[in-house]
Amino acid sequence: MTENQNESLLPLKSLHLPEMPSWFPLAWGWWASLAAVLIAVLLVWLFIRWRVKRMAPKKTALRMLANTKEPSSAIELLRQAALCYYPREDMAALTGKPWYVFLDRQIGKTLFERNQERWQQALYSREPIEDAQELVEHCVYWVENALPPQKGGVRRG
Repeated sequence: MTENQNESLLPLKSLHLPEMPSWFPLAWGWWASLAAVLIAVLLVWLFIRWRVKRMAPKKTALRMLANTKEPSSAIELLRQAALCYYPREDMAALTGKPWYVFLDRQIGKTLFERNQERWQQALYSREPIEDAQELVEHCVYWVENALPPQKGGVRRG
């Protein structure tokens, strides 16, 4: 019986399997996906770079204000920080009461205008004033909360 079984089999050749498909060249969908990922990474990198550059004056001002004890130095740092974000032509005209009103409008509190006399004494008097550290803290608060400005720039009454 075993001989008959061997004779009944047809003389077939062994199976030929096709070659495995290769990964390369990639289909257009993979190239489009790769391009989309690269563009997304580039946009995220550009946004982060823009944000770091935009926040640099604020961080510098806060770092310098941390080492400042004199209100006159603090208000000067505050003006320099504001000049980094607001138009120079708007900032140059602000002195005295309009300057303090501008500062208060940016934070929505009256920290500067109500202390206008103390600020003037700190800026123009040789005698030290009491609670000078409080005025410096007002400057720190302003930089933390007003910079960078929201869209629209200078807030007007």
